[in-house]
Amino acid sequence: MGRRVMAEIEDTGKVWFQGAFRPEYALRVKNKVFVPGMEDGDLIDCRVRDNALVVDLHDSEKDKRILRRFCLDLLAATPASLFNGFEKTPHADVQVVTSKDSGVEEHIVEGDSYRAESVAGMDSATFYERYADFLTNG
Repeated sequence: MGRRVMAEIEDTGKVWFQGAFRPEYALRVKNKVFVPGMEDGDLIDCRVRDNALVVDLHDSEKDKRILRRFCLDLLAATPASLFNGFEKTPHADVQVVTSKDSGVEEHIVEGDSYRAESVAGMDSATFYERYADFLTNG
């Protein structure tokens, strides 16, 4: 019986979308590039769990934390160019999965809930465990 190899984040960098004002943070898992939707001021934690890329985006100045789950089987359909930062991935025009694509699950904790539920000090693993059941298709 063959041993199953777990997927992992293999490379990170930035991608450029035609017509965009600036490149966006991206990462590669296997042969697929994901754009998690990181904004200025966000702290990000990404990990692969149960055939999904799980992303924790945290902006404490805005009292906002976003949990996103990208199934690794999602279709990469948005054209982009690998821009910079990728060290293990050759420059190329690629199709990527973005945080706005159908099938990406998301849960946002912000404002009063952010403060009342004390999510500011939670580590990413605890944040995921606490809110994974709240994920919904975006």
